[in-house]
Amino acid sequence: MKAKHTFFIVMCCLAIAADAQEPAVIPLASEPHHHLALHNAYVNVYQVEVAPHDSVLLHRHDADAISIMLSDSEVTVRAPGKPEVHQKLVDGQLRLQARGYVHSTSIDGETPYRNITVELLLPQQGARNLCAHVISALPLNCSGAQAQTPAAAHIDQPQFETSQTYITLIRVLPHQSVALGDPGRPELIVALDAVATAGGKGPENSLHAGDIVWLEAGKPSQVFKNGGDKETRLISFALNPPGPAK
Repeated sequence: MKAKHTFFIVMCCLAIAADAQEPAVIPLASEPHHHLALHNAYVNVYQVEVAPHDSVLLHRHDADAISIMLSDSEVTVRAPGKPEVHQKLVDGQLRLQARGYVHSTSIDGETPYRNITVELLLPQQGARNLCAHVISALPLNCSGAQAQTPAAAHIDQPQFETSQTYITLIRVLPHQSVALGDPGRPELIVALDAVATAGGKGPENSLHAGDIVWLEAGKPSQVFKNGGDKETRLISFALNPPGPAK
């Protein structure tokens, strides 16, 4: 009887020790490196910066999210029950982090890890790559790079789409501008490079990499101007309102 009692105590201690070794899974909103920059009925937008050799804590994605890299970075991704994955991420890269995904990320290189994480709060269906491997395991559905004409002010490159979201990389050419805004649906703009914005009669505002602009449906368009000698990049999320997908 004593042996059985001792065995029970040992097994309980081992179970407690195992639980102590397993880090708790927290929701994305509680992960301390994710700072909420925008919340509305369509999106949560988080600005993320992690120092070299630091780590993003083990967290859970409760909605589909698009991660937009703002730096080159070497990382190790850990998901419970799966092998570690070492990745080299590049500035401007988009990745889907699907609803239910649980992971932590360690920063291996000598440069800070910076990204914008856009949670898509409406149900997403029919996800597919367009001209970017946002889902690495799926093929591209790209009709080819758009031809640039001498009069072109910007080049639009579709990246990814679902039933509710259409994501485009907009490359604004040097000393050119683009007017953005859709009367039928709202749009989120993420700046990957420095750019100036102007709307209505107000003064120009300067955006830096990682800054965001929310454009309401039906509001006047907003002008994004590239005053430099190199092209500047914007990421557009065109979002369908609730109801049947358009």
